[in-house]
Amino acid sequence: MNESDFKNLKEVSMFKNFDDNRLKEFFKTFKKKEYAAGDIIFKEGSAGNTLLILIEGEVIIEKKLDEDEKEFKQLAFLSAGEFFGEMAVIEEKPRTAQARACADTVLYELNHRDFFSFIKEHPETGIPFLVEITKTVLRRLQNTSNELIMLFDLSKLVMEDHASSKEFLTKAAGEIAPYLDGMWNIDAYMYNQFNEEYDEVLSQEKFKEAKRISICEEDIKTGWFNERAYIAVFNLNDKKLGYILFSKETELSDFEKNNLSTIFNTISSILASAMENIDHRAELLLMEKLKEKKYTI
Repeated sequence: MNESDFKNLKEVSMFKNFDDNRLKEFFKTFKKKEYAAGDIIFKEGSAGNTLLILIEGEVIIEKKLDEDEKEFKQLAFLSAGEFFGEMAVIEEKPRTAQARACADTVLYELNHRDFFSFIKEHPETGIPFLVEITKTVLRRLQNTSNELIMLFDLSKLVMEDHASSKEFLTKAAGEIAPYLDGMWNIDAYMYNQFNEEYDEVLSQEKFKEAKRISICEEDIKTGWFNERAYIAVFNLNDKKLGYILFSKETELSDFEKNNLSTIFNTISSILASAMENIDHRAELLLMEKLKEKKYTI
């Protein structure tokens, strides 16, 4: 291991408090792996017995939606300093999702046998490492649990009748807000096809901003606008519907941003489908009323 590699490893949160000599000894059991953007690191259902620590690059964890593996649902987006495959290194279970490099990526890989051999021989180092893995798994499970509850509440809302998309967005914001950790402002905008602009339909303020975030039309695209604000655009079949701006009082870490990206993307998909259905029902109702007027004249 060269000094550059060791420095990168020390930046991983679970190793920051480790003794340098012990950490160097521990990582003799790791294998360095490199992947180009687009490479599959492992496929869903494949045999798994390794933990992978991301040192450079970016990785997407995704679930296949069809047997031909042409469509995938993103579950997580990982950046340097994070790890994945922890269940495989503990239980040697098949991979429950696919991992794909979305940039040139460097990983360190630790297999099941070497992992437990090291814990047995060096419990003073191995056990704290296992504790860090467990804490991370529990945190991920807690986040997943909160997200599932929020999505369940949103799905119930989708099934209800709404007078307008504006009414639906207002209710949806109320369902989302309690599950966001910290102080968040939520601003919703709907596309006005008559003037081809976005009209504000909701402003849910939880904290006072020194300067209101201003979004130009060319910046209206799904993703992080800055270190504390995310734009969730809801378009369907190339039809502009609107967007929601989520802005937090404080800046977010890369780890927090990665976790939130997936849930915000899922929210935008649900909102887009619901708004399309609401608008479609409104058009049908209007057509029925016009027909009635036609026959009563």
